[in-house]
Amino acid sequence: MSTKIATRLSFLPVRLLRMTTSLLSLSAILFALTPVAHAANGQISGTVSSKSTGNALQGASVRLPGLDRTTLTDNTGRFVLYDVPAGSVEVVVSYEGFTNATQSVDVSAGPATLAVEMQSSDVITLEKFTVSTVKEGQALSLTEQRNAANVKNVTAFDEWGILPTQNVGELASRLPGITFTTDEDNLINNISIRGQPADYTRLNIDGMSSTGVGGNGRNATLHSFSSSLYEQIEIINGQTPDKRADSLGGQINLKTKSPLAMKEKRRFNYNVSGRFFPSTSDRNVPLANSNIGPDISGSYTEVFDVFGGKRNLGLVINGSYQKVINAHDWDTMLYQNTTNPDAFMRDWTKRSGLNTRLLEAFSARLDYRWRDHTKISARFQYNHGDEPTFHYTFVNPFTSNQTVATLDASGVPTGTGAIVPGFTTNRTQVRIPSTGATATNAGQMLLNTILVSFTSRNPTSTLAFEHDFGRLKIEHAYRLSKTHFDLVHGRNGEAGQLTLRTNAPIGFIFDNTNRNGRVFTQTAGPDVYNPASYNAFLVTAANTTTVPVAQTSVIFNKRSLLQDKEEKSGKIDLSYALDTKFPITLKAGVDTITLDVWRRNPNARRWFAAVDTLPSTDLMPLTEFERQHPGLRLPVFNPKSVSPTLSDPTKWTEDTNFTATSLYTNNLRWKETVDSGYVQATGNVGRLTVLAGVRTERVKLDTVTFFRARTTAIATEPDHFKRAALDFAKSTGKGKYTKNFPSVHLAYNITANLKARASWSSSYGRPTQQQMLPTVTFSDSLQRVTLGNPNLRPQESENIDLKLEYYFKNSGKFTVSVFRKNITDYISGAVDTGLKVEDGPDNGFDGLYSGYSIYGASNVGSARVDGYEIDYSQRLGFLPGALKGLTLRANYTHLKTEGMFAGTTILSGSALANFIPEAFNAGLQYNYRKFSASFDLNHTGKFPILNFSSTSPGTNIFAGNLTTMNMGLSYRLRPEATLFINATNITEQGRSHYNYDTTRLRQLLIAPMAIKFGVTGQF
Repeated sequence: MSTKIATRLSFLPVRLLRMTTSLLSLSAILFALTPVAHAANGQISGTVSSKSTGNALQGASVRLPGLDRTTLTDNTGRFVLYDVPAGSVEVVVSYEGFTNATQSVDVSAGPATLAVEMQSSDVITLEKFTVSTVKEGQALSLTEQRNAANVKNVTAFDEWGILPTQNVGELASRLPGITFTTDEDNLINNISIRGQPADYTRLNIDGMSSTGVGGNGRNATLHSFSSSLYEQIEIINGQTPDKRADSLGGQINLKTKSPLAMKEKRRFNYNVSGRFFPSTSDRNVPLANSNIGPDISGSYTEVFDVFGGKRNLGLVINGSYQKVINAHDWDTMLYQNTTNPDAFMRDWTKRSGLNTRLLEAFSARLDYRWRDHTKISARFQYNHGDEPTFHYTFVNPFTSNQTVATLDASGVPTGTGAIVPGFTTNRTQVRIPSTGATATNAGQMLLNTILVSFTSRNPTSTLAFEHDFGRLKIEHAYRLSKTHFDLVHGRNGEAGQLTLRTNAPIGFIFDNTNRNGRVFTQTAGPDVYNPASYNAFLVTAANTTTVPVAQTSVIFNKRSLLQDKEEKSGKIDLSYALDTKFPITLKAGVDTITLDVWRRNPNARRWFAAVDTLPSTDLMPLTEFERQHPGLRLPVFNPKSVSPTLSDPTKWTEDTNFTATSLYTNNLRWKETVDSGYVQATGNVGRLTVLAGVRTERVKLDTVTFFRARTTAIATEPDHFKRAALDFAKSTGKGKYTKNFPSVHLAYNITANLKARASWSSSYGRPTQQQMLPTVTFSDSLQRVTLGNPNLRPQESENIDLKLEYYFKNSGKFTVSVFRKNITDYISGAVDTGLKVEDGPDNGFDGLYSGYSIYGASNVGSARVDGYEIDYSQRLGFLPGALKGLTLRANYTHLKTEGMFAGTTILSGSALANFIPEAFNAGLQYNYRKFSASFDLNHTGKFPILNFSSTSPGTNIFAGNLTTMNMGLSYRLRPEATLFINATNITEQGRSHYNYDTTRLRQLLIAPMAIKFGVTGQF
């Protein structure tokens, strides 16, 4: 870490203290005036809970009709109304799905206390159909959404019952406007809001930013966030000044539950289940033969009486453990760049393997109510992911020769071309050229066998304070969130990556008419099933100037990629209710966040095999390529058996220069500080609610990377590490800017159940770490090298939202919204520079990536996104008999995008990269007595992965349509135990990419169905 970065990091507590002190001083002045009003008037305090379960009802409206005063209950179901005139006062409490409760209290003799129990509005007709906690989850969601001043969607985890994988992203993917990306295990990773790229979705926990296991430092990977730790998820579309503005698409907020909201003294919840894959498909044999993966979670909650108080200390502890076993089965195909109906296939990679992922999560929350006006909350969360045996194999027949052979007078192919004429999109023949054929300019078979281990740790600690002094409310919180991940080739360095390439040209036929059958058939050259065909041959001769060893075709790599992220944050919010005819609340606050990311590769090593040296006979598990081409085994040697032979100098030569240079080429440091302040006001005039304000964010960025500044000859400095220190120079980058983000939000109650909203807000999306840092990333499948651009500017968005919301009498809603985003300084993440990587050891990439296209991110112009969204959910209690237990959900989101680059509209329709134009969700739940069932469907429409090219349409890459379906059943044996079974991805659909049109399938994930069964309950 540089001295300046370390110094600035040490100043973070001082900056927090300075900002906190300034607002606390202001609040003290206001507070000094507040008690005067209290003395002349009384107060009404109390709790609101559900009569059927005793659970506190958060967000319930407590209204004094005669005084035109309203407040909402907090997350423990408590409320306080100050400055109430002496005398008899009528109190009306309302909550979605519950019958209004009306009570009269007398505040003449001093403070009045109420304990309101709300009765479900349809408890008599639906008691035997609906589980109470599920209904309360639905009511909580509707209440929170309806009372919000801005545009957002709220969902409680309880209302969805039992999630198949207990993954936060799994629930989020069913909500309006949400699409998702998956990781290599086909688990939901990042999510997008209203079609925006996932990199610009901000993740918060309890209103504060939090880091995740992976990601780019902006968002967080969700696959390691267990849903058992959270109560609600909020999808925020309308940006308000009191929330961070760095979310171009929107924000997710995960809310934990206060233990003080529980009526009982003590409560235990548990879930014990297993996940397995049925053997009904021949494409998931490794999974069908695996053991059942356990999924166990539990929670303990208790409320205590301490220091003379009553039920003033609450503790909740959650823990979960999951063993997730997933197979890898990917097809990647590369085609000729052409718009002709037929294009030859030049490259096919079959990737297969198995990964066992162990996920552990733990959280604890301690809430202490210190007097009536102050609550202190200490929270801790810990997510741990471990992948001890992640193995996969790449089988890759390909040709780098894309020239079509000519035909002689007899119709026989001749010349240097490798592609035989007469090809179709489904069938291509690759021959050994009759002239100039070598091992590198004709057909080849490339084998990669990889063993890797991965571990991640993500602890987050939070200390939060809430002070309620009547008109004055103060909230302040402080958080430290860390993430460490370690990607290594073998837990003890015993494994790695072995690469083999055929030592002479081969000929073959690609026929992907049946992708589950034989695709590859060899026609000429050395037998690809014979280990002798992969004996090492010289690729690059030793160069005494720069390259220390001869590079051969048999290579062994080891790496240890480490990344640490640390995020320190703090905030203070101050609100004051003015004593005016129309209720007006002023709110102001400051917050600060410092994100520090350090990535390095401290022990990268590479070896080249000696000529005619075969390392081992121990093979990897049977690959999917071999299952589709039954008969002989390929020489897919197990790296774990090869690793012990690396110390034999007669078999291997280590490239120490590679280790030395990797200390610099894979070393980066990224430190970002965002200091913010805001002011806003919320007022009510009759049926109209107005929220308006402005937020200011000041961003500072410091980066440290390394680049090759010179090339020192080996004769000048023979020591590889000293030579690397001479050749590589530190590159530091600094940037800072200040931006303002005003917003206005209107909400109008047209009728008791119909609400209209209008929102204008501004936000921005800062470039990702990968886009900005002057580092190199590469993609073998795309044949592309991507360079970082440290001169990128953040893209800004002006957002307009219009929405109508209708709330049904008992539970449910129907909403329609239209929205627009006007984006300036639009960032294209992959702009073709027109350059290609040259051949040779001095090509700037250590001799790698020869012929790859060079891409980079750039601010290319502006973009506009127009869309609409429809959302419907309702429990059909008006139906007769047993049909009353039906609940129906459906939502649809549609986008139309347009890009203006260099002042010209060149992208219209739905051509902006990674903007998803269509998403649809549907769900059906049914409850009858002790039985319940559910069905969910999720559809994501096709979208471009890269910005659409009208000049070279053959290069356009799209993600195809994806429709997945899940279903589940449960039966409640008793209140303490419910049996359940869920099936996910019952149609076995996986992600697919294609070039130009759907006939040129580029990448396909084979995703099997999974079955999960178990028991859950509460006592």
